[in-house]
Amino acid sequence: MFNILLADDKRNIIEGLARAFKMKKEYQVYLAYDGRQACEILKNEPIDLVITDLNLPYKNGQEVLKQSLEVDAAMPVILFTGYGTVENAVQTMQMGAYDFLTKPVDLDYLFTLVERALSGKKVHRQLRELLSQEQHNQGFAAFFGHSTAMQPIFDILSQAAPSKANILILGESGVGKELAADAIHALSPRKDKPLVKVHCAALSESLLESELFGHEKGAFTGAHHQKKGRFELADSGDIFLDEIGEINANIQTKLLRVLQERCFERVGGEQPIHVDIRIIAATNRDLKKEVEKGNFREDLYYRLNVIEIDLPPLRERKTDIPDLALRFLHEFCEENGKKLSGFTPKALYALTNYDWPGNVRQLRNCIESAVVMTKHHIIDIGDLPASVVPHEENSLTLPVGLTLKEMEDRYIQMTLQQANNNKTQAAKILGISRKTLQRKLGENDGII
Repeated sequence: MFNILLADDKRNIIEGLARAFKMKKEYQVYLAYDGRQACEILKNEPIDLVITDLNLPYKNGQEVLKQSLEVDAAMPVILFTGYGTVENAVQTMQMGAYDFLTKPVDLDYLFTLVERALSGKKVHRQLRELLSQEQHNQGFAAFFGHSTAMQPIFDILSQAAPSKANILILGESGVGKELAADAIHALSPRKDKPLVKVHCAALSESLLESELFGHEKGAFTGAHHQKKGRFELADSGDIFLDEIGEINANIQTKLLRVLQERCFERVGGEQPIHVDIRIIAATNRDLKKEVEKGNFREDLYYRLNVIEIDLPPLRERKTDIPDLALRFLHEFCEENGKKLSGFTPKALYALTNYDWPGNVRQLRNCIESAVVMTKHHIIDIGDLPASVVPHEENSLTLPVGLTLKEMEDRYIQMTLQQANNNKTQAAKILGISRKTLQRKLGENDGII
């Protein structure tokens, strides 16, 4: 059930929309007849999506949009008006609106738009449920986040997971490609079937062939027994081929046949073995360039890349770092029997502003080290690896003679700049509530 806020001062329009949404039986509808009422509902109710008229009494649709994004930076907000202009559309989209429609509204198109907007939230909700299961805490924590960089990933996951289509996961080392495969499998109809994993770069050609396809007794020296391969073991489920860009031409040819015909023979065997599998492959290589160089078969590339998921590096989703760090903190506190309250503002600032070349894996290792080594009740900057601690050029230099109020003002502005003007993120770094930050900003620049 998703909670939708409808805001319009025209009762016939808003109540007609409400009836249409209630017929879908998957939406809980909240009604607001002016902007002030809409903002109050946003503060007090767990709203998933907002549909608002641009011209509202007391507070207009742009103010409702601003309030929505302050509550949840990933909140889809659809604005409509009978006085739509290109300038209005451009302005609201720049402010973060999901889409902009003009009246009269096409209901079928609106329902499609809402379903698409909520698809990311749907898979995010499913991932939350997976995170609540103790056995999945470690695996899915890397996919928990509200950053704009992750929303398209949730959208693709929600559409790709239930399908039978092969999936190619791209991304730098440490971004969580294997965890993405875990999530795809867990969210699919195949979740109760096997998810078999093969790390292709870790095996020689002969070993990899035997691992993938199995072998018959006596197929080669040392083959004392028949062995089922990973494809056979994955029947009715998924197989994850990590570092697919490392396999050689011979294995590529045999893999292509499996993709085309869904059958193979064991090494040394003649009996065809038919399987029902979905392949999820991953690589940190640019396979298009490998195809151009002749290192990777073009036909295999297109067979694997039916659906592509390109995971963003951690440096492009920095607003997720505080939540990720806290989840890893809880995980390692439980594992090591410790009770830590969190992070100091300095430690959180350092974590948020580091570029994390090793991505989520590096962040997780960093938090594990800090939890194990700290002698305090809270993680401070001294508990973090030296490489993570900001260098002198990232520090704030204040001249002698400033008042405490002026020093505070400068530090707040620097923190806001480092948080890309995201007030929620800045408040987390500063260790204060968002309302307190707004009050302080109101004292400085008139923002209420």
